[in-house]
Amino acid sequence: MMDAVPNPLNQPGDPRDRGGPAQPLLSVRGLVRHFPVKGSGFLKPKKVVSAVDGVDFDILKGETLGVVGESGCGKSTTARVLMQLIRQDRGELLFDGESVGGTLPLRDYRRQVQMVFQDSYASLNPRLTIEDSIAFGPRVHGISPRVAIDRAHDLLHRVGLEPGRFAGRYPHELSGGQRQRINIARALALEPRLVILDEAVSALDKSVEAQVLNLLLDLKRDFGLTYMFISHDLNVVRFMCDRVMVMYLGKVCEIGTRDAIFDTPGHPYTSALLASMPKMDPAERTKVPPLSGDPPNPIDPPPGCRFHPRCSFSEDICTRMPPGVSSAKTQHSVACLMAEPGGLHSRAPALQESGS
Repeated sequence: MMDAVPNPLNQPGDPRDRGGPAQPLLSVRGLVRHFPVKGSGFLKPKKVVSAVDGVDFDILKGETLGVVGESGCGKSTTARVLMQLIRQDRGELLFDGESVGGTLPLRDYRRQVQMVFQDSYASLNPRLTIEDSIAFGPRVHGISPRVAIDRAHDLLHRVGLEPGRFAGRYPHELSGGQRQRINIARALALEPRLVILDEAVSALDKSVEAQVLNLLLDLKRDFGLTYMFISHDLNVVRFMCDRVMVMYLGKVCEIGTRDAIFDTPGHPYTSALLASMPKMDPAERTKVPPLSGDPPNPIDPPPGCRFHPRCSFSEDICTRMPPGVSSAKTQHSVACLMAEPGGLHSRAPALQESGS
C-alpha cells in the first residue's frame, strides 16, 4: 500500500506546525525589491524600478489570501520573492517563526512552499512526460523513483486525470485546463504547506476556470493547504479568498477580510477597483470611469501617497506625507490619510478620547 497522499496539515500533532495555529504561516516585514534600469548609473543618478517598496503582511495558516491590483503593482514580483526565485534587496521572511535562509535553509523552505504559474505550457518541460514532470521534484529531494512515480499517479487521480490515459503523454498533447491541473499536481508532489497561485486560472475559459477553482478548494480541504491567490478577477477573488490584500505601485494600500474589503473598502483605490467590476444588471452599469490616467512611473514614483495623482480626494498633505497603516478596525488595515484618526486630511476621523 503506497504512502503517496500528503497528510492534512494544521492538525494537532503535525510535526511541521511549530508555532501552533495562532502563529502566521508566513510573515513578511519590510520587503523591498528594486530592479536597476539599464543605461543609468554612469555619470548619472542610478535609477531603479521600485517593483516592491516596503511591504508588510502575514499569511495565516489554513487561509486563502487574495492579492489584487493593476498590472505593474508588484503582485508577481512579491510572489517570486516569497518563492525565492528572486532575492529581496531588504526585508525579512519568517516561515512559521523561522527566518528563511537563516534558521530555515532554503532547501527545506522550498519543500514547503510551491508555486503555480499563469502560463501552463511554459511551466512544463516539453521533453518530459506528465508523470516525469510531477515526479521530478520528489526525486530531486531524495525520494526513490518508484515512490515518486506512485505519488505522481495518485496526484493525477486527485486532480481528475486518469493516470492510464495521461501519465505517458507530453504537455503539447493536453489542453490548457489539463496542463494547469498537471501544474497543480506537480506543486503538491512535495507535500507543501503553502501554495502560491499567480494568475493560475486567468488563461482558462470560464467553464474550465470554474472546474479548476472547485478543484483548488477541494485540494485545500483535503491536504490542509494555505493559499496565496493572485488574480485580477475580483469575482474569483471574492469566491476563493478569506482575506484580500490590495497593492498599488509596489505598496500595500489595504488589507482585510473579504467582507471588509468588498463591503466597506477604506481606500479610494480599492473603491475604484470594485467599481470596475462587471455587473449583470444593466441598471447598475458604470457610466463614469472610476479612475482616470495611468499609474505613475515606478522609476520615479510620486512623493507622499503614491495614489494621490489619480485620487479625487487628494489634498496638499497627500503630496507631502506618505500615509501610515491605520488598523482601527479589527483585521482591516488601510494606508490612507483619510483613515488616520486625528490626521491632517480634512476627511480624517476625529481622534477618539479614551474613557476614564
